[in-house]
Amino acid sequence: MMQRACACAAPMLKRNGSWQCPIARCAMRSSRASGFSLLEAIVALAILAAAGMALFAAMSQSVRMVERAEAARERESAQRNALAWLQTINPAQEPDGQVQLGDVLLRWHAEPLEAPRDAMTGYLQAGLFQVGLYRVRLALERDQRPLAELEVRRVGYKQVRKPEVL
Repeated sequence: MMQRACACAAPMLKRNGSWQCPIARCAMRSSRASGFSLLEAIVALAILAAAGMALFAAMSQSVRMVERAEAARERESAQRNALAWLQTINPAQEPDGQVQLGDVLLRWHAEPLEAPRDAMTGYLQAGLFQVGLYRVRLALERDQRPLAELEVRRVGYKQVRKPEVL
């Protein structure tokens, strides 16, 4: 009769109709079939699904952060353009108005913070202009939706006297 040997080189014994390795820690000792059981497969899928959900949540959050950053960049760019354009207006002569800057509509309203007063010349005489400090409120809109609102202070001036001929 031929004797069987285990992978660990120990002779196999026949017990209860099946061949088993006599060494307690031998990998071949177990009579169960190799592979995954249904329970192990379900647990592995549950772990994989949880990891996938965490990855999806992280990606979703990243996309939202990129969208918010892009919106902030567009808003900041529109504000810079509006402030640069505001340098061209005189709030004493144009207290209200609107202008289209690309795809952004700029509306402004200026109100004096103090009464205009005469500007002085170097000879302590009243100058040709009256000057005043104005609060200018800006509203930026894109596609009829508010984009940003800001408030700045600007000096406005009006010519109130004519120069004397020399």
